[in-house]
Amino acid sequence: MATIRRKKSESFAILSSPGPWPQVLINWLATLAVIIVFGLIMLFSASYTTGYLRMGDSFYYIKSQVLCLGLGLAVMLLFSRIDHRFLRRMVGPGYVVCIVMLIAVLFSAPLNGCRRWLRIGFTIQVSEIAKFEMILLTAHLAAKAPHLEKLDPASGRRVPAGQWLYQRIVRELIVPLLPLIPVVLLLMLEPHMSGIVLTTAICGTILLLGGSGGIITWAGGASAVLLLRTVLEHIDSIPYLQSRLDGWTHDLSKMTDQTLQSLYAIGSGGVTGLGLGNSIEKQLWLPESTNDFIFSVVCEELGFVGAVIVILLFVLFLVQGLWLAFHAENRYCTLVGIGIMAQIAWQVFCNIAVVTNTLPNTGISLPFFSSGGTSLILLLAEMGVMINIGRGGERARLERENLRAQREQREKEKSDNTIRLDPNMGY
Repeated sequence: MATIRRKKSESFAILSSPGPWPQVLINWLATLAVIIVFGLIMLFSASYTTGYLRMGDSFYYIKSQVLCLGLGLAVMLLFSRIDHRFLRRMVGPGYVVCIVMLIAVLFSAPLNGCRRWLRIGFTIQVSEIAKFEMILLTAHLAAKAPHLEKLDPASGRRVPAGQWLYQRIVRELIVPLLPLIPVVLLLMLEPHMSGIVLTTAICGTILLLGGSGGIITWAGGASAVLLLRTVLEHIDSIPYLQSRLDGWTHDLSKMTDQTLQSLYAIGSGGVTGLGLGNSIEKQLWLPESTNDFIFSVVCEELGFVGAVIVILLFVLFLVQGLWLAFHAENRYCTLVGIGIMAQIAWQVFCNIAVVTNTLPNTGISLPFFSSGGTSLILLLAEMGVMINIGRGGERARLERENLRAQREQREKEKSDNTIRLDPNMGY
């Protein structure tokens, strides 16, 4: 098996056995399986008419999705066995490759006015790769930064304010976010505003939940919101964003046809829906019913009850995933787990917000439901990383318990020996 040598005294295998399976990880995988199966059922229901009318095959979209699912599961298995130290070591080269791909996509043929897909025999949405890479890189840089408290634990003295602020602002916030700037600039050139929002939100969530920067991080988040408000006030200077926001209104007469048909689908579903397969809007009335707006079909066919079930499944999935992340074997694994769960959470939130007209239409897919090979394969690769994190955390827990038991045994034996050698015991 191939190995990587970092120092003379330390080496690790690229592929390794992470550890035993904790019950939470098994439950998390069961939830993931339910979401995937649910997503396949809804994709087939939403796509068989579109597939027949556009491709001459009612099974076109579902066959493509199942094929990508099979490939994705193989990738998930591979990533579940890759040592996290190897992934961490490869974040630098991976970032360079990601930047090169983001530049290359700018020279591809535009589709719907955007250049987001790289065609190399098959189609790759490079922004999905960028999200994964930025999770790994941001987690690496945030975990690498030494944590500095206001009081020096060795001397008990207060750390100088300048040193503390430098550590908190520069090392824990600015340095981890610096690699995000070229990615954001290149996504702006595509243009891909939803990719910018999601990637930035994911990196910000890693720093917020990971504790980097402390209260300063929350202040930075508030500043980002104010900056977004300023951008929206001067949106006329950015035609692409202006066109997106023009259709974002609560006036039905001014609403875009896609948003209007989405709301019709949601409203017509009522409490229990029209029944699986009985959607009317998917009959080419609702654009992107197999992709960004598949949640509207869920609402129309399964009603309010079905929509709530989907949301609760994702909430359960996220809670279990965050538990695995916060019980990981080290800070880097914790931050990677937070980033992966943050990506799922933000995509689910933004997708549902878009189809309900709470946010402008930004083209965000619903994880494991929307059709899209690149997205599904990369999501499953991330699920493989989560499996590795969960099993590694369980192995570390068992090792800690074993060391604790050994220490207690040694202390007990030492105590017993002391009692036997005490001459004042009276025997």
